[in-house]
Amino acid sequence: MAKIQLKDINDSILDVSPKTRTVKAVWSRMNNIDLDGDIIVPEAFTKTIQERGPKAKNMIFSLIDHKADMHHVIGKPKELYVDGDKLVAVTEIVPTHAGEDIIKLYDAGLINQHSIGFSTIKANESKNGIRTISELKLYEGSAVLWGANPETPTLGFKSEETLSLRLDVLLKAISKGKYTDNTFKAMELEIKRIQDILVNNTQPAAAVEPRVDENAEVLKAIKQFNNLFKK
Repeated sequence: MAKIQLKDINDSILDVSPKTRTVKAVWSRMNNIDLDGDIIVPEAFTKTIQERGPKAKNMIFSLIDHKADMHHVIGKPKELYVDGDKLVAVTEIVPTHAGEDIIKLYDAGLINQHSIGFSTIKANESKNGIRTISELKLYEGSAVLWGANPETPTLGFKSEETLSLRLDVLLKAISKGKYTDNTFKAMELEIKRIQDILVNNTQPAAAVEPRVDENAEVLKAIKQFNNLFKK
């Protein structure tokens, strides 16, 4: 059986329409060296889209966190195409519990990552160890809600400012939104994780003055979050 590989991409949302329950997103980028030392060329998707895409056998799924079960299927792309260095998918979200949650999370700006699950069909490795994937078999594209790897808890964000903005959006969503219990629990875990990162990063180093304003904002967010679960 072919080995399933995963490739993540951040800042991948192009358009969200809650009214039509449609999401347009970039599932993958090409012609760049990723963290695995791989380059996927645009032509790698040609055959798999022709054979498995929405205009063919329609065997490519839209999932949550790469979980191929009935509780994490949110649809199938009605459009799937390569646009320059981007693999673009347009999906109508199904009206299940998972679908209801995911469209709300998209609309709230809480999903900004996607990932593809595929197996490599053809690839060449150069002398410097860079592997060029020229053909693959695409199985699914996933909405990645939060970092699955506990060793990379920053969810792809590079600054405290961005994490603080993410925390603010999460706090607003969890206090005003209507989601399933599992989604609330997952959101709570992410909030706690981001808080831990921000608290650790705002601890003053030796002989360095504490950043009062930033610490105050972090403590305020933590207090706001804790109060939500005292009600």
